[in-house]
Amino acid sequence: MLDPVVLFFILGVLARLLRSDLRVPEPLYDALSIYLLLALGLKGGAELANVGGASLAGQTLAAIAMGCILPLLAFAILRAGRIDRVNAAAISAHYGSVSVVTFAAALTYLNTKSVASEPTMPFFVAVLEVPALLVGVLLARLGTGRRAHVGHIVRDALVGKSVMLLLGALAIGALLGPQGVAPVKPFFSDLFKGVLCLFMLELGLVAGAKLKELRRAGAFLAAFALVVP
Repeated sequence: MLDPVVLFFILGVLARLLRSDLRVPEPLYDALSIYLLLALGLKGGAELANVGGASLAGQTLAAIAMGCILPLLAFAILRAGRIDRVNAAAISAHYGSVSVVTFAAALTYLNTKSVASEPTMPFFVAVLEVPALLVGVLLARLGTGRRAHVGHIVRDALVGKSVMLLLGALAIGALLGPQGVAPVKPFFSDLFKGVLCLFMLELGLVAGAKLKELRRAGAFLAAFALVVP
């Protein structure tokens, strides 16, 4: 797929494999992640203003159920593959949640193909974070004798940087609506794909640095990572 987002990721992987001194400064990486979260939230929030509350409530319950079921399924598979409990729980939580970057890349790809997506999708990215993290922590602590403080887990998930920025931008976008968001659209919409390319360059650098660990992880984990999504 000849798309700038994918090609920038490949560039990052190649740079790391060739031992280039290419680096994305950490402050810039943080700024890019904040931008992407705010841009996704504002766009989704502006479109949420036209969505009925009744249908959104039902879909939210379905998303929460998915956020609980998917980690449980992934955990069962990983434990069957003899992955230790803590690592299996941590990986499972990731698969029950949604990577904002993966979501942004998928959304960009759909836009290039002129495929419309539901305006509520950014909201569900945030919704899925809490049940997945909660189930992951509970799975990790079961059988260890350690107590899982559900209230603390939920609070930490909700006030974490990613969820806070995404939910906050969603609320602002929903409050302002499409017309209210229009003045900042050139910054948060028109520049989105270019910023995503820079972010994918950094992810490519990270992925390239981790490729050597695939051999240590084993064929089972590699197959799991490819098949489960």
